[in-house]
Amino acid sequence: MDLELRVAALEKKVKELEQLLDHALDRKKASESQLSDWPPPEAERSQPSPPHRDTKPKLPTPAPPRDWEHLIARIWLPRIFIIVFLLGVLWGFTAAVSAGIITEPVRCILGIAAAGLMYWQGEAQMRRTRTALGQVLLGGASGVLMLSLFAAHMLFELLPSLLAFVLYILSIAVSVFTAIRHRSQALMIITLLAGYLVPFMVDSAHPNIWIFAGYEGLFSMAMMLLSLRYSFRGAYYTAFGVLHLPLLISTLFTHDANDRPALLTIVVLQHLLLFGIGLLRSEDSRIGQRITLFLSFGLLAAWTYGLYGTSSGDRHLYEWMLALWSILYLGTSFLLYRQKRAFYVQLSIATFSIFLWLIYILHADQAGSALLVEGGIALYLGIRFHSRMQQISGALTYFIGMLFVFAHPIHHIGSNESFGWLVLVATICGLYAVFRSSARKGIVSVQFPLLLLWMAFILLLIYVSQLTNVLTNGLGVGYQHLILSGVWAVYAVLLIIAGLFVRRAKARLIGILFLFVTLLKIIFIDLPDVSTAIRAILFIGLGAIGVGISRLFYKRKETKDC
Repeated sequence: MDLELRVAALEKKVKELEQLLDHALDRKKASESQLSDWPPPEAERSQPSPPHRDTKPKLPTPAPPRDWEHLIARIWLPRIFIIVFLLGVLWGFTAAVSAGIITEPVRCILGIAAAGLMYWQGEAQMRRTRTALGQVLLGGASGVLMLSLFAAHMLFELLPSLLAFVLYILSIAVSVFTAIRHRSQALMIITLLAGYLVPFMVDSAHPNIWIFAGYEGLFSMAMMLLSLRYSFRGAYYTAFGVLHLPLLISTLFTHDANDRPALLTIVVLQHLLLFGIGLLRSEDSRIGQRITLFLSFGLLAAWTYGLYGTSSGDRHLYEWMLALWSILYLGTSFLLYRQKRAFYVQLSIATFSIFLWLIYILHADQAGSALLVEGGIALYLGIRFHSRMQQISGALTYFIGMLFVFAHPIHHIGSNESFGWLVLVATICGLYAVFRSSARKGIVSVQFPLLLLWMAFILLLIYVSQLTNVLTNGLGVGYQHLILSGVWAVYAVLLIIAGLFVRRAKARLIGILFLFVTLLKIIFIDLPDVSTAIRAILFIGLGAIGVGISRLFYKRKETKDC
């Protein structure tokens, strides 16, 4: 019995294990069927997911706050309060002098000591990288030292003129050395302004213009070279331009003809220095040598004219100076062109010099034609070498030549005025050809040659009208109007025919417009002053011309259609 019970129990456990195994297999199959259904159907996947919206707005990046403390306390505070300090020292000196405490020598010694103290503190601040404060102290030291020496020499007569001049030069040299050592352009400019004042701070019973002009010129040229060496643009312009101010002051106050050679010599030497710099550093325009060279020549021409050009006995010097400068700059331009270097400034200066020379040696009725030729050549060279500066120089020269011609109408055949108008028309036509060729290459606008063409036709009509008026001057008013209107009509017909032959629509259009202008002239100008017979002749002739021209266009169209 026990054996049967054990077998029955074992069979029961086997059945339970089979059931558990079947249940586990079913679960496994269900899980595999779920995995086989991934990814979801296309319909389910096509439903877009709700977009993610960023609820936080994007704010602009705030600019960094301005450091007002640095701007006010480190930059402007020392600049303002150094002035306050100097005013306080000045008032303290005034009070001490009024009380009789400080004598004249003591004042000068205290001033020099204060300059030394400021210089020492300025150097200390520069070593501590407090640049703004250091520059203020160093500049103030230079100013206090110069004022102390000026007081000792001019006010208190404690220093003779020669010793005062030497001390001025030494103080300027120290200030220049300091500016270069610290690479401070501001300090260099302050030193420049003080250096130009040195001759005015020396008391001399017998001033020598050569010493005065020589010092100013040598100081200017030395400072220009130093500024060029250390790339101080502002100091370079200051050293160049301020020289002419003390020279001008000396000229206004002395009015001595014997001073002219010294003044002109210094101006010429400064210009020659710039001329040499332009040759050696023609490719380097970082500091503006080209601009200063042109300005220097303008100032040189002004000085030469002011000193010698207005004097009847010495006017030939101005004429020969301009001629020599023109030859020099023309030769230099050619030399630089052969060396394939920049020569546009030298060529523009040559153009300007020739312009001044022509105006000076020629009469007004002769200068117009000469300036037109020069301006036309200068414009051609500017276009040929793509120089904007030369184009401007040529355009200005040509425009002034046009003004000269316009101001002198024709009164006689074969006169200078008649030749000037002929040159004007010829040069306009030549410029039209030049600009038309440049427009095809894309160098200038296409509209500019068209403008020149209109100008050429209009100026030619004005020229022919003036010649007609001169030739008919002895006739009556009616015949003058008749002949002039006939000339205008013939001019319009010739333009139309020329346009037909060369197949230029613009020329034909201009001729037709001039024909209508002739009609307006007859109606509004000629009719009130002429007789009925002349009116009939004018209208019959012009009407026949208009109908004939129209018929000519129809014939041309029929021939073209055939």
